[in-house]
Amino acid sequence: MKSLIWALLLALIAAALAIGAQFNDGNVAILVPPYRIDLSLNLYLLLSVLFAIVVYVIAFVAHRAFDFPRQVALYQERREIVGGQRALKEALQALLEGRFARAERAAKAAQSSTESAGLAALIGARAAHRMQEYDRRDAWLQSAAADRNVQAARLVSSAEMWAESRENERALDAIRGVQAGGSRHIHAARIALSAYAQAGRWDELLKSVRALAKRNALHEVLVARYKRLSYRARLMEKRHDAGLFEGALSRIPPEDRREPGLAADSARWLAALDRGASAAHLLEDALAHEWDPRLIEAYGQIDAPPYRERIEKCENWLRDHPNDAVLLRCLGRLCMREQLWGKAAQYLAQSAMILPHPDTSIARAQLAEHTGDTAAAHEHYRDAALAYARLAQTVERDLSARVARRDASI
Repeated sequence: MKSLIWALLLALIAAALAIGAQFNDGNVAILVPPYRIDLSLNLYLLLSVLFAIVVYVIAFVAHRAFDFPRQVALYQERREIVGGQRALKEALQALLEGRFARAERAAKAAQSSTESAGLAALIGARAAHRMQEYDRRDAWLQSAAADRNVQAARLVSSAEMWAESRENERALDAIRGVQAGGSRHIHAARIALSAYAQAGRWDELLKSVRALAKRNALHEVLVARYKRLSYRARLMEKRHDAGLFEGALSRIPPEDRREPGLAADSARWLAALDRGASAAHLLEDALAHEWDPRLIEAYGQIDAPPYRERIEKCENWLRDHPNDAVLLRCLGRLCMREQLWGKAAQYLAQSAMILPHPDTSIARAQLAEHTGDTAAAHEHYRDAALAYARLAQTVERDLSARVARRDASI
């Protein structure tokens, strides 16, 4: 339709010019001594238009001829950019699919374009890291350093990969580089937690965990785990000196000190330092806030008189937890220390009936030895050995299954 309209318009213009030319009787004289050229005005106008068209065509062709090398260079550059983007997409897809060798090959192809070279180098570094080719990974990271646009990404990726390969100082240096700009990088702070823990820098680990917890940037389970790891490591360093140990324990906030795993370990260390009363008080305080089998197990293992008071507390707890096998075993052990042989046998038998456990069998064997029943002691020791063997087989099967799942994922 547009072509038809343009054709009609041009026809109308041509008709108008033809009609106008009929009424134009003017002449044009061109004097070039000794020559004189006489032309009608219509012919002169027609020749002028044709001359202008020829000049325009010549100028256009000359311009395109001179601009041809630049156009070729732009075409090649666009082709490199398109090819680099295509290779970068392929590399990223292969990395996410877990095809690390293919991802590294595509990353090399993507480096043909300067626009994608930096990101391609980071993808290549990730792929090499997953294949545990750490020299190639570092070479990729060095290549990415040339691109200023990916410096933050390079530092964060470097820190994460170095932390995974336990190169903690390099990881922490990279994190300091990220934070040097003054911005708070949450992901970098999370990476630092792993590096601090592996390097044994417990004070810095605690400081980072608390900072992330205040900003709700770390799951509460991970907060508790990192805190427990840090506190436990600091206590282990002082577990050979009672004064230093109690001082370090007192500096732990009460809500953290009552955490079942930490409280149970701390109580055992206190008992080993002849601080049984302090250990029992620590466990009782923790149990008042949270009922946990680990606390009860540790409570029964601590040798801290007076035993009758502790037995009375456990019997009060038993009213609220009547079928707790661990609590019954704890009561049996405490009754053995108080030489209440009949009650000890009763509690241990009830515990074994509710939930058989190797520790219960060992406690019953020890009770039989105290009462002079050698045959029963041998039987209970045999039951404990068989139970431990079954437990070891279960652990071995679980470990084998985990290894198989890990190998399958790789």
